[in-house]
Amino acid sequence: MRSRCIRTLFAPLAALAVAGCALTRVDPETPELTLPQALPDAQPAAGGDAVSPTASLPDPWWQMFADPQLDRVIDEGLARNTDVAVAAARVAQARAQADIVGADRLPALDVAAGASRSRQSVIRQPVQGARVTSNEYYASVGVSYELDLWGRYQHASEAARARLLASELDRETVLLSLSGDIARAYFALQAATSQLQRSSETLVNREESLRIEKIREEGGESDEFTLRRVEAEVAAARTSTQQFELEAARRANALAVLLGRSPREMLDERVAVADATMTGSVPTLPSGLPSDVLEKRPDIRAAEAELEASAGDMGVARAELFPSISLTGVFGWASLELEDLFSAPNEEWSAAGAILQPVFYGGRLRAGVRRADALRQQRRAEYARTVQTAFREVFDGLQGQNSLQAIETSATQEERALGRATELAEFRYKEGDISYLELLDVRRDYYQTQINLISSHRDALTNAVDLALALGADIGDVPER
Repeated sequence: MRSRCIRTLFAPLAALAVAGCALTRVDPETPELTLPQALPDAQPAAGGDAVSPTASLPDPWWQMFADPQLDRVIDEGLARNTDVAVAAARVAQARAQADIVGADRLPALDVAAGASRSRQSVIRQPVQGARVTSNEYYASVGVSYELDLWGRYQHASEAARARLLASELDRETVLLSLSGDIARAYFALQAATSQLQRSSETLVNREESLRIEKIREEGGESDEFTLRRVEAEVAAARTSTQQFELEAARRANALAVLLGRSPREMLDERVAVADATMTGSVPTLPSGLPSDVLEKRPDIRAAEAELEASAGDMGVARAELFPSISLTGVFGWASLELEDLFSAPNEEWSAAGAILQPVFYGGRLRAGVRRADALRQQRRAEYARTVQTAFREVFDGLQGQNSLQAIETSATQEERALGRATELAEFRYKEGDISYLELLDVRRDYYQTQINLISSHRDALTNAVDLALALGADIGDVPER
């Protein structure tokens, strides 16, 4: 009989809750975007060679460079960088907030117990001679619960869980972005170190040429004009070397910050690269499909989660317009003697229900709905912008992959041609067929081509990093700190 009464009482409430939640539910309405049927194939630019894309990106993505030192510095940065710690703290905050909001959907249970002792004046006693000192003991359990008929707490919980997901994806975005920044800084340092090495070697050679030219000028075999030109070349080489020293120092400091090193470590343990030749090959990445970009990139998934959270917020704002029903109940015992506290005659209980219907709040509640809807529209626009930015980065990376490969190929051909031309010029100068100034021109062009080739290789490596991140690269398992 009791179970039938319970079913009779709660069945209508359950049906009303389902209908009320559906009444206030809001569709996130992910914007429809016109996407390409396929991403551009890796076609070579004019003058470039055909490319052979890799089958897929490794996990983690930076292993595609097959550089153990790069692996070590990225692992160090992911473990120590402060941005990672900040992102992890935000995830912890979002997780705690989701737990707090989820707890609102459950009944609140309180347990209270206490004791008191009092003494009254004799003149206040109703019976002459009655005792004037009394004790009182009590214990009770209280329960309170608000029926979520309109889905306010359910929508709030859904929004909190969506924001938790967004914060976790934001952490993944931070890790992915940080790994890319470290790789770019590593290649920039490697390039600056390699250029410094080339410049230092050139400076040594030109200083030796200046020593020889001074001897020739003193012996009457050369003139002052040629000597001054050689001195100018030495000064230019020295200036270039100093500039590359500064560039290498700045690149090392920038990489040290990304690795999370302290100022003391930055001073005592300057980051250096083991190989300054930059001979590693540039991997060619697959173009993939448009859906892969949308499914893999954490920033797009985070924007979608924020859109879902804003829809939940709007559901909460709508539910605020409807009445709230709260139930409370208290069961306990009260006694003048502790040993008799939990006896049946000392039991006491109470139950109550209340309904609250908002009537006039100066338009605050409906303004809350409009604000929530405006935020939802903002999240829709941000989602569309994130997708557009993602595809722009993919298109830029694919075009850069084609063009930069052709540029590096041309720079390599130029460097080889000028290297051979320099050998021939050295021979012809010794035979007296050309002047020393003509030899200087060829040497200068060859040096500049070497510097440019290093820069073009660095740009190609950096573009490979950018394209890997744009396509939604994986970073492997990075434990939370």
